[in-house]
Amino acid sequence: MDDKLESNKNYDILDGDDVLLFDKATFLVRSFEEVVTSKFIEILDLIAIRESRQKSIINWMKELRINEEIIIKGGDIDWNSPQEGIDCQVLRIGSKGWQKGRLQIKIKENFQSGETQVCIKFCPHEPAKQKSPLDDIRQSEEYKKLSNNN
Repeated sequence: MDDKLESNKNYDILDGDDVLLFDKATFLVRSFEEVVTSKFIEILDLIAIRESRQKSIINWMKELRINEEIIIKGGDIDWNSPQEGIDCQVLRIGSKGWQKGRLQIKIKENFQSGETQVCIKFCPHEPAKQKSPLDDIRQSEEYKKLSNNN
């Protein structure tokens, strides 16, 4: 998915097993993606009544009929959460605790295939501390022995 969300290097795509916390509601990222997808499709499938005929928004958007000769097939529709993001906390796999930050959501619906893609990104308020490549060496037993001999 290429857009403003992807160009913002401060946002990282979350793993499906990471945990999201919004006030009191908690979700695994993969479960949150399923809920977002389901709600988005529910909105697109809302039934509109027009001249006693029912037709979903998805059916209306599959093509644009200019006249009988000109019919333009629909492509994709994109939906983005606010650019400033949504306050939440994330517990990442392997991390030592919750990280406060902002979440961004992008949804892409392809009208021809019916496929819905959800991209969930997170930007921490405080950047994670960079791990030095030497940290693993410093934790090794050989290094500790060498340090103790000096």
